[in-house]
Amino acid sequence: MVTAEAESEFHIKMKISNVCNCAFPEWYSKFKTITTESILIPLPESFLTYLHTDGLVLPNSSTHGVYGKANNLIMDGDVEDEDLRDDELMRMYESDWSTGCSTLIAESPDFGEFDLKVKAAIKTLGGRVFPKLNWSSPKDASWIAFDKSLMCTCPSDVYLLLKSSQFISHDLDQPFDQCEDYQKDALLPSLTYTLVLRKWEPPNPASEFRCFVHNNKLIGVCQRNANKFYPHIIVNKNVVLEDICEFVKIHIAEKFVETNYVVDVVHVKQGHVILIDFNPFGPVTDALMFTWSELSDLITQIKELPCFRCVESEEGVQCSDYANFAFPQDIQDLAAGEDPYKFMDWMKILTQKEFDTSSSSEEEEGTANT
Repeated sequence: MVTAEAESEFHIKMKISNVCNCAFPEWYSKFKTITTESILIPLPESFLTYLHTDGLVLPNSSTHGVYGKANNLIMDGDVEDEDLRDDELMRMYESDWSTGCSTLIAESPDFGEFDLKVKAAIKTLGGRVFPKLNWSSPKDASWIAFDKSLMCTCPSDVYLLLKSSQFISHDLDQPFDQCEDYQKDALLPSLTYTLVLRKWEPPNPASEFRCFVHNNKLIGVCQRNANKFYPHIIVNKNVVLEDICEFVKIHIAEKFVETNYVVDVVHVKQGHVILIDFNPFGPVTDALMFTWSELSDLITQIKELPCFRCVESEEGVQCSDYANFAFPQDIQDLAAGEDPYKFMDWMKILTQKEFDTSSSSEEEEGTANT
């Protein structure tokens, strides 16, 4: 992602109002017929405090899904198989976790009515949902989920992902830090933070695209998942581009409140495109297969069709943008060389370990000689 300092080099500016208008609650009602069904639940102050608090403790009342685990795990035709029923397995887990331990246990939070609303929303949306807040989803925290996905079947699934995500923390603490009119001590617009639960649709990264719109003109399109080569995108490039251009022109441009924005879409099939999300047109949004400097140049170019980019071979595959989030921050700092003090501490530990090993060897050798 381009830094705020680099942004000034290519004259793309964002304002606080641009970011606010891309928040999910601001646009969903207008575009709900062309996007996935969703339910919005305002976050109570107690839950906001919970997200800001260190540590990870889940509410006792929200540990079970709307439907039993057997409904989610047992395959069709296996209902009568005693070995696949999870009742006994759950009792084993509970027995293991109830074993006596001297470790202090943190108090479990209770969200009361909010917890009930989340459960009801999950049930209404079919028992499986995709969570996000006003702007971001916790996609950087998918590594902590049991199946490494963002599919949630109970409130605890939702809370675990939100609590583990740096993207969510950014939404809460620094949503405007790259806006040109942002001042640290200035009064910011009042925000109502909202939990967005979207009906779960099995993701198909091969059909997802990010579109960059400036002055209501589509200037760039690229595949969202640059971590894989999809041959069919190259084969169907013209059809995909034509459908996306038509979709933006008819359903988005002139209807969205902003004239400069980034919109994510799914090209389901020929002639069928659906909306995923809006993002601000600026460095706070990942340019993926472009750079913001390149997009700035595209603004000034007169072209009939937008610039289209996709992974064109296996050699063009990029590494996962979110793989590093599964590593502890200390390890990330050491690998990036961003914290010399941690490196010094690490070297001291290694030196001490070598010294202890050497001393132990000398003692053993001395004992053997006597």
